Amino acid sequence: MRATDTDTVAAMSDSIPPRRPGRPRSEAATAAVLEAAWRLCATQGLRGATMQAIAAESGVSKMTVYKWWDSRLALLIDAFLQQATAVLPLSRTDPPAEAIEAHALRYLAALQGDLGRVQLAVLAECMAETGSSALFVERYLSIRRRLGLAVIRRGQREGGIRGDRPAEALYDQIYGTVFYRFQFGLQALNPAFVRALVRETLREPSV
Repeated sequence: MRATDTDTVAAMSDSIPPRRPGRPRSEAATAAVLEAAWRLCATQGLRGATMQAIAAESGVSKMTVYKWWDSRLALLIDAFLQQATAVLPLSRTDPPAEAIEAHALRYLAALQGDLGRVQLAVLAECMAETGSSALFVERYLSIRRRLGLAVIRRGQREGGIRGDRPAEALYDQIYGTVFYRFQFGLQALNPAFVRALVRETLREPSV
């Protein structure tokens, strides 16, 4: 197994949100529901990704889907998290600065496709349903952010990433900039910009 494959498996185990107590879920059925939710949202948008449609697409009963997820929004966020984890692996073995740069470039590329469209849809649903992004932060952003912060902190300890600023500030400067520009369509986003952004943000200050 390649290092990146191992990293992806480890990241996916880290990224599973806590489950409510009760009878253990079937892993195969859970995967089928998450895949169906992602596929419907990516191809038909929020209108097509109803709980009934997700249940029918996955072959899992609607009652079971509601037992495992108390809202469509929670299910869609979990489906988004699973897809992002699969397509945006973050290496834990490459040099940290290189790992962050490669990940940021993959994130940019993914935003141009289904991942970007679903991200916009899920965030819109989150704001419409709850009036805030808190659920998105809890079930997705905080989990992915924690993985990125661990890589940055390793680079600060080992050298190669500046240590004079908090890891949180560095992470947010990179991903916050990409997210903000994509979300609101402000200025062009391209690989050259993202590459320069990462290198300038992480570079150790010259003495």
